[in-house]
Amino acid sequence: MMLWLGFILLVLVAVGFLLWPLLRSRQVAAGRRDHDLAVYRAQLAEVEQDLARNTVSGTEAAAARLEIQRRLLRADTAEAGGGTAEPLRAGPAIRFATLSALLLVPLLGGGLYLALGRPEAADFDRVTARARAEQQARLQAETETLIARLRTRLQAEPDLVDGWLLLGRSLLSTARPDEAAAALDQAVALQPDNPEALALRGEARTLAADGAVTPAAEQDFQAVLSRDPEHPGARYYLGLARLQEGDTRGAYDDWHALAAAAPADAPWLGLVQGRLRELAPRLGIPLATAVPEPRPPSAASPAAPPAMPGPDRAQVEAAQQMSEAERTEMIRGMVDRLAARLQEQPADPEGWLRLARARQVLGEAEAAREALRQAVQHGPDRVDARMALAFDLAGATVKNRDPLPGDAVAQFQAVLGLQPDHAQALWFVGRAAYESGDKTAAAAHWQRLLALLPPDSAEAKELAARIASLTR
Repeated sequence: MMLWLGFILLVLVAVGFLLWPLLRSRQVAAGRRDHDLAVYRAQLAEVEQDLARNTVSGTEAAAARLEIQRRLLRADTAEAGGGTAEPLRAGPAIRFATLSALLLVPLLGGGLYLALGRPEAADFDRVTARARAEQQARLQAETETLIARLRTRLQAEPDLVDGWLLLGRSLLSTARPDEAAAALDQAVALQPDNPEALALRGEARTLAADGAVTPAAEQDFQAVLSRDPEHPGARYYLGLARLQEGDTRGAYDDWHALAAAAPADAPWLGLVQGRLRELAPRLGIPLATAVPEPRPPSAASPAAPPAMPGPDRAQVEAAQQMSEAERTEMIRGMVDRLAARLQEQPADPEGWLRLARARQVLGEAEAAREALRQAVQHGPDRVDARMALAFDLAGATVKNRDPLPGDAVAQFQAVLGLQPDHAQALWFVGRAAYESGDKTAAAAHWQRLLALLPPDSAEAKELAARIASLTR
């Protein structure tokens, strides 16, 4: 109601500004005529004074007097239609027609809108948001009901592998990865060689660690590949593990091979292609050649890594028809829209992380770093956000022998405050201690890391050798 009152008030103000010149036209015109008559009479008096002082001849005075009298006559008769016509002095019929139009146009327009328009459209977004929220609440309630029934049944029949798998998936869908991992432990115990159970458990362990592929999760994914070498979920997460360890080239190569082997209609392909475009600038790879051509579509695509927002097939096909400049412009438009939304709704660490990845794809290093800082600010307990910022701040020092920057070390230390057994953070904090000359602290962090690694792995043997060298 207040909105409509505001519209009516604005219309009245606008009409008032338009009507004001018409309503005061006679007064303006009369005032102008009186002014002109006074001026011309004063000029006639000046001519008579000049003639009396002999400053002009009689012929010149007569000519000037005649010209002024003409102007005086024109000004005196202008109201009756003589001289130049002025819009402000339109006749009554014209003023009435104009006044009618100014009043009728907004009234008729408003009446037609009320009759044919959709005044309720202003509430469309609110209604849609409410409907979406109700749908999500209903799905959540149904999922909770399913989980409760599954738990009851599994208490009575604990040997149902499919039941434990379904319970694990349901718990993952409700963002309870710790509970999901416990359920999937039961499935793996019943069927140790089941690739689906191992892959789901590895995913649950990763999500429980805020997106970090833990050594236990990595073991699950390796076990999956030993049974199903083409499993895309396991291949994706192992590539992610390499990236988190600082092996950007290894992660790119893993994901490139995964995308090259994927059918064009694989639902997870957009995610992998996005990761390749994200890493290409870091490795000096042109974006035009960063993503391999997928294989022809297949009737059924294999199991997928976790779903993330990405372009649909029509958008991908459209993008493939664009030039490089058009694709860049399209990406920039999407990035700008995301940035604008985050300015209005900044409490979205996941959104800031997506913006940071997009900025990195566009080669905007400083903007990407600022987005990562915002992700940490609005999600201080997000381990993945702090790790991403730490790697960004560390830059090339992750691989070379230059000392790690202090601000990067601070982020790794903050990660350990949130997750004391985070493998990568333990390694880099230990390395920073070693670089500062504190071998005792370095050995302490690396000992904790060594306890997390498989005892017979090459990584464990190399780390043990490093620790031994500190005591020599």
